[in-house]
Amino acid sequence: MSMLPLLGALGIGAAFGYGAQRGAFCMNSGFRNALEGDWTKVKALALAIAVQLVVLPAIFATGLARTAQLPLRPLAAVVGGVLFGFSMRWAGGCAAGVWYKLGAGDVGSLLAVLGMALGATALDTGPLAAVRISLHEAGAPSLPWSPTPLLSVGAGLLLLAAMWRLSSGKAGGWSWRRTGTWVGITAALAWPLSAAAGRDFGLAVTPGTTGLLSLVAGDAFSAWDALLVLGVMAGGWLAARHAGPLALNAPNPAGLVKRFVGGLGLGIGASIASGCTVGQGLTGLALLAPSSFMVMAAIFTGSAAATVMARLADTPARVISSSAHR
Repeated sequence: MSMLPLLGALGIGAAFGYGAQRGAFCMNSGFRNALEGDWTKVKALALAIAVQLVVLPAIFATGLARTAQLPLRPLAAVVGGVLFGFSMRWAGGCAAGVWYKLGAGDVGSLLAVLGMALGATALDTGPLAAVRISLHEAGAPSLPWSPTPLLSVGAGLLLLAAMWRLSSGKAGGWSWRRTGTWVGITAALAWPLSAAAGRDFGLAVTPGTTGLLSLVAGDAFSAWDALLVLGVMAGGWLAARHAGPLALNAPNPAGLVKRFVGGLGLGIGASIASGCTVGQGLTGLALLAPSSFMVMAAIFTGSAAATVMARLADTPARVISSSAHR
């Protein structure tokens, strides 16, 4: 492989990481905030998907990239999605979130990334591969399906029109409109840039995460995917430096363990569900893949369950604290 596609992986990863850090584009807090009535980050995700729905048919039609089909595996989508969504809270971010936060100086994200790599590898090629395979094989196989260009563009335009009518708002340093547009264009450009490396997919975070672990172990790995996630980390660093001096932030030892366990859950869940909020969400939803709708619904459910449980666990402590101050 020539250097140009590899530089493209670094560049597109850095662009995504920069925009994600500046716009606080992470579905861990995005879904949690939505439960409290703040849909700002979900709006950014929806806009990014709408941009791709309009742009990708032209990219595919010109032969710059080939579309991909994500198989529908209902049981795996639900089990993996719920586990991934539940684990985001402990990990401190979604799969992409922990990468750009690591670049921004969040030491706990290093443990989350390591856990994600180990968890996904254990299910992909390790001792738990049989669990993933059995969940994937459960139920009837799905028929191949991909939207027509007319359906994709039509859905994108309708979604763009709906987004235009929504109120403005900011997350991080950017408005959700700027973040969604930036992420959507970046995600669309990932297709032709990765196609130059012989890869038929857009943005995805888990393959590169496990690829770096394979590199350390001396096994085969996808250089394009590995450089992509390193680019996301670099983009997070650039965005953090743009905002001011970079400061390292590390949780206490118990917090580090929690982040690692959360990362394990992210990796296991993403392996079972064949993707995360980037691969199945940002990229898969832009293909109108039925599996992606199911996985994202399951991730939201898992995130909601973790949020409710955290609130219930926090309630007795608040009651005791309130009583002590009376």
